[in-house]
Amino acid sequence: MTTGKNHNEYFEALERAKRWERNVLGCLLEAPATNHATDLTVDDFPSLKDHREIFRAIIKLQTAGLVTDLPSVMAEVIGVAPDYFVTLIQGIMPENFKAGVHQLRQANRDCQFLKLREQFGQATDRGDRVQLLDQLQEVLRGPVADQILFHSAEEFENAPPACFAIENFLQESGITMVGGLSGHGKTLIMMAMAQALLDGTPLFGHQFFAVPAPADRVIYLIPECAIGPFWARIKLFRMQEHVRAGRLLVRTLSSREQLSLDDPRLLKAAKGAHVFLDTAVRFMNGSENDVEATRPFAEILFRLLGAGARTITGAHHSRKPPDGGFARDVLTLENTLRGSTDLGAMLCTAWGVRQVDVDKNQLYVQNVKPRDFQPCGPFLLEGRPHLDETGQFKMLKAPGEAGELRSYLRKDDDDGSRNRGRPVTADKDDKVRQAVELRAKGLSIREIAKTVAAGKSTVEGWLFEYDLAQKPPLPMEGVR
Repeated sequence: MTTGKNHNEYFEALERAKRWERNVLGCLLEAPATNHATDLTVDDFPSLKDHREIFRAIIKLQTAGLVTDLPSVMAEVIGVAPDYFVTLIQGIMPENFKAGVHQLRQANRDCQFLKLREQFGQATDRGDRVQLLDQLQEVLRGPVADQILFHSAEEFENAPPACFAIENFLQESGITMVGGLSGHGKTLIMMAMAQALLDGTPLFGHQFFAVPAPADRVIYLIPECAIGPFWARIKLFRMQEHVRAGRLLVRTLSSREQLSLDDPRLLKAAKGAHVFLDTAVRFMNGSENDVEATRPFAEILFRLLGAGARTITGAHHSRKPPDGGFARDVLTLENTLRGSTDLGAMLCTAWGVRQVDVDKNQLYVQNVKPRDFQPCGPFLLEGRPHLDETGQFKMLKAPGEAGELRSYLRKDDDDGSRNRGRPVTADKDDKVRQAVELRAKGLSIREIAKTVAAGKSTVEGWLFEYDLAQKPPLPMEGVR
């Protein structure tokens, strides 16, 4: 029996072993087709009798060539409550099975070491001590480390090549960001991406951005927008049926419960889904300029990918003029994404967006970071009136045909100044108040836009900003 400090260490190691036993068994039950127990034995589950019984049932079914899913194993095991089986698969990431086996065996070795260390300290006979010392050394050596730490040649040979969920635009198993100034169309770009993924149709109606296969599920997290305005955007992109079918899952400012990106329920829902964060900074703890805040944020995004998310796409703000790159005439990774350079370093792809015509909602889009692929040249989209009429952007200039950004910005005004941003709407405050009053009377966005002589998307933006000002966003946890 262990005592004192050794007892506390042993208890901690034992609890860790139990936890990894549950993890490994959960992986075997959750994904029987991909995870096999061939190199495991019942001795790998010394902590609990129930775990050994469950493992024996899995081996028995595997040996008989039968499926080892949860219902089959439950039917084979007597004396283990059904509720306990359910706890085994909660929050499990089956793709981490090998790492779980490694952690389980390490925890078991820790328990063995602490037992032997206690016995060694109590032994008085020299021969017993020599024997215990040999056993301690054997436990410490363990398996060859590089067989677990590094990829095998077989894993490399069977690894899939880099592929795209949206050809030439959205890479699988990676993090993508869409950067731009506030109000310059980031959300519209991301909504168009979600639409293309769910419909299986080319992004922006252009075959260069084809979708190889429709997505099963899209998760869109937008803690800055209330449910009403976001529903209007969903209708703008004709995605209502995807919401009703449970293929487009959304959380908005109106969701009362706080949700962190490492919540086990979200990790489970993310498996096989495309995840959108609008905006990404809302899910960080600390400043985006702080490297110490950026690194754990990157870790939690990689954990989402490890949980099975097919892609992660985040919206992120650019620095405002005169300090930001948008005061100049070029888009780069550094001026497209404000904050720590670690943000850009974790990405596989980043797209810069600049609105060059507010009346027609024309967006200049350029790839500012490619990884492992040759990016296309800049292209030009037009939103108005096409989004209202068809639910899609119109491609004005195809990829590679848009030319340089400066050619769209250097237009002389009547006073000789250059148009470097969005024009200010005259009497905006009065028009916003009028729009709020008209909405309260039940008028549609289109009717309000016509009455106040402004674009439909402009009115939607005004109302969104007004709603946001009336109801501060709930705090959203990022990483702990």
